[in-house]
Amino acid sequence: MVTTETATRSPESSPLPFRADIEGLRGVAILLVVLYHCNVPGLSGGYTGVDVFFVLSGFLITGILVREVQTTSRLNLLEFYARRARRLLPAFAVTLVTTLLLGVILLPPQELDLAARAARSAALHMSNIFFDKNTGDYFSPNIQSNPLLHTWSLAVEEQFYLFWPLLILLSVHWWRSTNALMTLLSGLTLISLGIGIGFTIKGGTFAFYELPARAWEFGMGGLALFLSQRTPRVSPLWWSTIGWVGFLAILGVAHFLTPLDAASFPGWIALIPTLGTAVVLIAGTESPSRGVGSLLTSTPLRQLGKLSYSWYLWHWPLLVFAEALLPTGSLAGKLAVAAGSLAIAVVTYHFIERPIRFHQGLLKRPALSVGLAAIVMMFSLGTSLLSLKVAENLATQPMMSTITAASQDSNHILSERDCYPSLESPEVKLCTFGNQTSETHLILFGDSHAMHWVGPLSQIADLNGWRLTTVVKPSCPAFDIRPSTFKAHEIRQLDTYNVACAQWRAEALTTIKQLHPTLILLGNATSHLAQQYEHLFAKPSQPSLEELRGGVRNTLNALSGHLLAVLRDVPHFPYNIPTCLARSVRHDEDPQTACDADPSIVLNPTVYESERAGANNISDVHFIDMTDLICQSGTCQPIQGDTIVYRDTDHMTTDFAGHLIAGLTNALQIILEAHFHQG
Repeated sequence: MVTTETATRSPESSPLPFRADIEGLRGVAILLVVLYHCNVPGLSGGYTGVDVFFVLSGFLITGILVREVQTTSRLNLLEFYARRARRLLPAFAVTLVTTLLLGVILLPPQELDLAARAARSAALHMSNIFFDKNTGDYFSPNIQSNPLLHTWSLAVEEQFYLFWPLLILLSVHWWRSTNALMTLLSGLTLISLGIGIGFTIKGGTFAFYELPARAWEFGMGGLALFLSQRTPRVSPLWWSTIGWVGFLAILGVAHFLTPLDAASFPGWIALIPTLGTAVVLIAGTESPSRGVGSLLTSTPLRQLGKLSYSWYLWHWPLLVFAEALLPTGSLAGKLAVAAGSLAIAVVTYHFIERPIRFHQGLLKRPALSVGLAAIVMMFSLGTSLLSLKVAENLATQPMMSTITAASQDSNHILSERDCYPSLESPEVKLCTFGNQTSETHLILFGDSHAMHWVGPLSQIADLNGWRLTTVVKPSCPAFDIRPSTFKAHEIRQLDTYNVACAQWRAEALTTIKQLHPTLILLGNATSHLAQQYEHLFAKPSQPSLEELRGGVRNTLNALSGHLLAVLRDVPHFPYNIPTCLARSVRHDEDPQTACDADPSIVLNPTVYESERAGANNISDVHFIDMTDLICQSGTCQPIQGDTIVYRDTDHMTTDFAGHLIAGLTNALQIILEAHFHQG
C-alpha cells in the first residue's frame, strides 16, 4: 500500500514536480484491491494492486530523497522520518484502535486474540513477519477473518523506509553519484527478484510477506525514476502507446489471474503488474496528459488516489466485521460496506490525515513529530495488550471454554504415538490398539477423515477384544485420487504432495494385504468435492466426481479378496464451526440453531453416489453411513446438546465421535456376522 507524499506541492516534502497521473494511478490500485476483497467477478487477481503501490513507493521515495541530496547536499533523516510519522501514524493508530474496540464487541475470543496479536505486531511495524510466521497463507480462510491482515503491506513499506534512505546516503551523498545508486539499485533489485522467485517455487509464505522477497518491486520503482530521466526522444504518440500497454498489463493481470494462480504469486508473475506500473510512470513523465494520462488525471481517479491510504486502512476491517455479522453477505452488501468505508476515509483524510500532516507546529519541530510518533506507537501497543487480556477473559466463560476446547481438539492418541507421516513423507507408519492377539483384526486406512474415527474404533476394539491397526496419512486419501488442497502455499507444493501420497498409498496397500486383516475400513475426505467454496479467495484444487469413481474402483480392486467397508464422509460445512458458535454467543444468538445447515449444502449426495458407483461389481464391499446421527430432522446440527460436533469445518471432535460408538459397533457387527455366516 503506497503511503508516500506522491510528489505533491506540500510544504513538508522536498520539491518534486506534481504528477496528477500518479495520484490517479493510486486510485486505480486501491480500486483493484477493494473490489477484489469484495469478491467482484472478473478481478480475481485484484490483489496485484498492492504491487502497483510498492512500485509507486519506490519511484516517489527515491525521487524525494535523491532530490533532497542533490539540492541541499545532505539528507536530513530526522526530517524524513518525521514526515513519515505525520503521514502514516495518526490515521493508522485511529484505525487500529477502532478495529480492536469493534473486535472486543463483535469477535469471539480466538479471533480477537489473533487480531490483537496482529495489532501488537502492526504497532511495531512487523505484522508481515507475524502473518508469515504464525498464520500462514494470505489466501486461506482462517487468515481472511483477521481484520488487520491488510497491515502486512504497510509493514513491508515501513521496513523499506528504514533502510532505503541509508542506501541513498551511501550512493549519492558519499559517492556523489546517481550512477552508483542506479548500479546498486539494479543489483539489489535482481537479488531480491531472485529471492522472491526462489521462495515462491519453494513454497511457504516468505515470498509473499517478507521484505527481502518484495524489495525488488520498490527497486523497480526507483529504476523507473532514473529511466524516466534518460528516455530517448520519440514522438508523443509512441509514449501514449507505451503508457496504454503498461496500464493494460496492470488491468490484464488483475482480470486474468485465477484463484489458483495465487499459488505462483508473487514469483515471476508479479513482474507483469510491476513492469506495467513502471512503464506507465515513465510514459507519464514524457507525456503526462496524453494517452492513459488523460484517464489517470481525471477527477474521480485523482480523488480516490488522494483517499487511497485511509480507504485502504478502513475497508478491510469493515468487510471482516460485516462478514462476522452476516456470514452469507451478498456482493451488493460487500460493495455497500466498501462504500461506507470510503465515506469514513473521507472523514479520516480531512480531519486526521491532513491536519496533522501539515500542522505548522509539527512541521517546524521534526523531533517533536518523532517523539509523538513513539507515544502513538506505545498507545497502539497498549491497546493491543489490553485486547489480548479481554480475549483471555472471554475464553474462560463457560460456553466459550467449551468452544475453545473443541477448536483445539486433535488426535492426541495418534500424534503422541507417532502414528502417521508428514505431508511430504511417503513412509507408512502403523499403530495397533486393542487386543494384540485377537483373530478379529480391523484396519483403518485413509486420510484425516479416517483419523477422526480412531477414538470410537479403539474403544470398540477394547470392548469387543478386537485388534485395530491404523494406516493413515493426513491429506492423503485411501482412494486413488489426488489430494485436495485449500491453501495457495500447498498448491505450490502439490507435485511433491502428489508423489509422496501416491508412494505412501502404494506401500500402504502392500502392507495391508500382508497383514491379512478381517476387515478393512476406508475413510476419506470427499464430501467437499461437490461444493463451490464461494467463501474462499483461493479455490481448492480437487478431483472431479469422475476421478473419484475411478479412484474408488482402483483402490477397492487393489484390495479385492478382503472384506471392505467404506465409511461415508461426514458433512463438510462452508464455515468453521467453533468460530460460528463463538460468534453466535457473542451476538446473543442461540448456538443450538445459529450454525445449522441444510444437508444439501454440506453433504451433496452425488459424492456418495459416485463412491458407490465405483464399487459396483466388486465383491465384499460394504458402506457405513452415520450421517443420520449428525443430520437429524432435515438439518445438520454442529452442536448437539452440550457436545460440539466439529473442531473445524469437517473434522469431528473426540467427544462427539464417542457418541457414535453404539451405531458404529452395530454396523460393524452386522458386516462381520454376515461375512462369517457366509464363510
